[in-house]
Amino acid sequence: MPASEATTAAGQALAHLLSDLVAFPTESRTPNLELIRWVGDHLEASGARVSVLDRAGGRANLLASFGPRCAGGLMLSGHSDVVPAGAGWATDPYSVSKVGDSLYGRGTADMKGFIAAAIRACEQLPTDDLIRPLHIVLSYDEEVGCVGVRHALDHFIDHDEVRPDLVVIGEPTMMRPSHSHMGKLAYQVTCTTEPGHSSLSHTMPSAIATAVRLIAVIDDLQRAHRPDGDPEVTFNCGTIDGGTALNVVAPHCTFNFEVRHTVDHDPDDLLTPLMDAAEGQRRALGSHGSIGFEEITRYPALRTPSDDPWLRRVERIADAGPAGSIGYGTEGGLFAEALNVPVVICGPGDITVAHRPDEYVTVDQLLRCERFLVGLVQQICAQPGLDSET
Repeated sequence: MPASEATTAAGQALAHLLSDLVAFPTESRTPNLELIRWVGDHLEASGARVSVLDRAGGRANLLASFGPRCAGGLMLSGHSDVVPAGAGWATDPYSVSKVGDSLYGRGTADMKGFIAAAIRACEQLPTDDLIRPLHIVLSYDEEVGCVGVRHALDHFIDHDEVRPDLVVIGEPTMMRPSHSHMGKLAYQVTCTTEPGHSSLSHTMPSAIATAVRLIAVIDDLQRAHRPDGDPEVTFNCGTIDGGTALNVVAPHCTFNFEVRHTVDHDPDDLLTPLMDAAEGQRRALGSHGSIGFEEITRYPALRTPSDDPWLRRVERIADAGPAGSIGYGTEGGLFAEALNVPVVICGPGDITVAHRPDEYVTVDQLLRCERFLVGLVQQICAQPGLDSET
């Protein structure tokens, strides 16, 4: 078959797989088990040993393994959930629409395109001949705080054969490898006091005023960490809600905030001034009120050293320039902490179109990802002499 025809056929196969994946409306916090089983069946047909993990509320992780049962090798990881489609689409978000070279649909870029490419790569490879294992991992509820993968990682810790040399996470990077991103810690803060008539505001504490004082501390922290270049720490108060009426001293106020940070910063240490301020406000409220902090999200930052030999190998195979940093979070820091391995983020599509109406990925990006994954598996899992090369 001529090269152009082979490319066309490969693109059509990828588009068909992606269309099937997008048809599963696996929005976060909703069941994903049908998709997990569907992917598991495809990988099992290619020779994988498949385990479905954590069937909680119809949501599950997937582990599919090829090759020998031993440590080492490669792990490819992606999340199965997508953000809600919302309004404003020109096409059906859960049915892939092809316009030119672009495939439109929810999750095409973030990140079912990578899953389709991984399935195709496994179909193309002589997986029975691998001398090191290849693992495919799909998680659930990544978009709401990297929730599901934590249960999968707990499972891996108890299994010595799930100890890869390298983890590649296929978030959309336009196929340019990334070695680092910030971590995140987010809280919901609830301030309460006794209600009272507004004419007594000079004698009664206000929950809104208490919240504002704490938010001012968050703003001061951001000012203190304002960078000359790329930020190492950012703070943001995203929402606030409180009070009952104009003529009532506010008995409640709730706000949400986050801190993002590089691996060089401990988020709990960064928040010490805020926690100290909250303790002072609690003393001021006395028995008339309270301040509560509820953790919403926490995931660690990622930084794989730029001279790591595994990263260098990924850069050579991807052939898209040196690895850089990405501005959004992934499950990468959790993999790095749990498995103590280098983690690289590299996948098809553009993050700027994710989480928006008319999300899309191009067929060219999918084809590049398939070739990249085939090359990774061949060099890491199928070729001898890896240790000396690395």
